[in-house]
Amino acid sequence: MTAAPRLRAILLWGGLLAIDVAIQLAMKLAGDQLDAIPFPSVDWLVAVSASPLALAALAGYFATFVLWLAILHGSALSAAFPVTALSYVLVPLAAWQVLGEHVAWGQVLGIGLIIVGIVVQNAPED
Repeated sequence: MTAAPRLRAILLWGGLLAIDVAIQLAMKLAGDQLDAIPFPSVDWLVAVSASPLALAALAGYFATFVLWLAILHGSALSAAFPVTALSYVLVPLAAWQVLGEHVAWGQVLGIGLIIVGIVVQNAPED
């Protein structure tokens, strides 16, 4: 892979994963803000439609859709899809750093196993 396609891939993947993490953080914060409103209800739907965090998450889902299509344009699905598991690594780490959530040792072990799985899945064939 030459420098330009490599940079493109890094930017696409970086954007996809960063936006995915931001979506999850925004959804958590929006959900916390909506906690006092009974679900399901019309009031809850109205509050969601007026929530900047929920709307930002929705826009983020559209952005990740576009980025995912761009990634798949130049990648095999069987190779690309396992890399999306990095979200399961990055979201708990972001929740820990941004929201102050506790990450248990079992989660840390799981995160390590996910990373190993991604590396093994994408190891070059001999």
